[in-house]
Amino acid sequence: MRVLFIYTDIGISVGYSCGIGVLSAYLKRGGHETKLLHVTDELDYPLDVERIVKDVLEYQPGLIAFSAVTNQWFYVKTIAKFIRRACDIPIIVGGHHANSAARDIIFEPSVDYVCKGEGEYPLLELVNRLEAGASTLDVANLLIKVRAGELELELAATGTDGVSTVVRSAPSFTLPNGDAVIDNPVGRWPDDLNGLPYEDREIFSYDRIVQTRHGWAEVIASRGCPYACTYCFNTPFFDMYKQDLKGTAQEVKMKDFVRRRNVETTIGMLRDVMDNYPDVKYFTFVDDVFAIYSRWLADLAPVYKREIGLPFACTSQPLAFDEKIARLLKEMGCKVVKMGVEAGNPTIRNRVLNRSIPDSVLLEDFALARKYGLKPQAFNMIGLPTETLDDMIQTARLNAQLRAYIVWVSTFMPYPGTKLWDFCQESDLIDAARWDEVKSYRGGTVLKEATFRHVELEKVRVMFRWYLNASLENECSAEYQRHIDELWNRPDDHWLSGDVEPVWQDREAELDTRFRREEVDHYVGKKYVNVLWAREYDFDLS
Repeated sequence: MRVLFIYTDIGISVGYSCGIGVLSAYLKRGGHETKLLHVTDELDYPLDVERIVKDVLEYQPGLIAFSAVTNQWFYVKTIAKFIRRACDIPIIVGGHHANSAARDIIFEPSVDYVCKGEGEYPLLELVNRLEAGASTLDVANLLIKVRAGELELELAATGTDGVSTVVRSAPSFTLPNGDAVIDNPVGRWPDDLNGLPYEDREIFSYDRIVQTRHGWAEVIASRGCPYACTYCFNTPFFDMYKQDLKGTAQEVKMKDFVRRRNVETTIGMLRDVMDNYPDVKYFTFVDDVFAIYSRWLADLAPVYKREIGLPFACTSQPLAFDEKIARLLKEMGCKVVKMGVEAGNPTIRNRVLNRSIPDSVLLEDFALARKYGLKPQAFNMIGLPTETLDDMIQTARLNAQLRAYIVWVSTFMPYPGTKLWDFCQESDLIDAARWDEVKSYRGGTVLKEATFRHVELEKVRVMFRWYLNASLENECSAEYQRHIDELWNRPDDHWLSGDVEPVWQDREAELDTRFRREEVDHYVGKKYVNVLWAREYDFDLS
């Protein structure tokens, strides 16, 4: 059967989805055909619903599969609505947003299935059954919509076999239009990642994606995370499996959650990418817990250096990062190590976000990374629950003190299902009217004005790089602070209408040119990322 994936990168930098890559490879290994519509301006496929519908109808798939993140859900449901007007091809939605808000998604009239959890097994099972004309009612991990009045007919047609028994015991509910929904429990995730095929990058315009990223390729060698940050879906994701499989032969424990490819298949995966895409010059390991000391990392290090040898970036957890890991990463050829700072205020970082990381640990880690020639990257959020204007500025100050090579900052989004989502709901912090207005992790907020004003968030969001530079305490700091003060005093309505941001962009370019010429350390922009232009790194912006 033909399966058409649709993936949106609208209003954000073009990306590659490891999830779609492995799902496509898994379906192909199962004997099916796949294709991808990657909706993004950067690959000359902008959001044009007429073109999308035309391409869908020309391909004539048996199933349309969307992968959605929360900030792109508005576009996904819009595209799905136009497709449904043109045809009755079944539509399934998976991805991070499906794990967060499966029941909300199934309420969309155009959506027939929602996939919770890891999708290889359920998606292949669904496709096999659709192709065979068999019942799909009891496919694990799926929410399944059944048109009004058809559920009893389908149950009767299955007789007394296992389908009827499973479906009758599954949680179900009725939509306002009378449609029924079967909400099946999840089945066990893939325990042996070595048994999964290497990702299918061919359905993406992967050569062009690599070019837009200047030779960087994203890869993943593991799944799962043992940490319990309140803004992340990993904990509720694990809890879903724990609850659904409790008391069964497939029962899971936290020790089962973090799974890795072995060294041999990890190296094979990297070779596969290098052999098929010679423009790849660097790897980015997007694993949640790549650089945590383990026998696996120690065994991988010499083999990677000997057989792969490309510079790479990876993630680590500040509480787990130490000299042993830094030395291993240096020996492997690591170029950038990424760690979550998230908030400059320790109370917010540790009590609200459940990070339990003191400033002293962050300062030690970032200094240790630099000691071993690893450029440290910091992840941050602004607009957090209980955060004030001063707290946001404190985040910039801490990052400047850390001298992070790359400072990534995004606006907080309360993802459904997470503990911070629950907190925001219980505290009446979410403005439902703003939900569809926020379509990028670099944009505004869905929170009501409580501890900060929306215009304050907008000012810090736009000028965050200037706050970094004003906090460096060097030859450029006073000049950046002067411009912050001047733009800050522009009328609030000018800020909220977007009129001030172009002024900031013009001045940013002028200041950047000046301080580069004078070889003064300062943060500069590079495709959504702030990078330190510094003597410490020989002015390296790669």
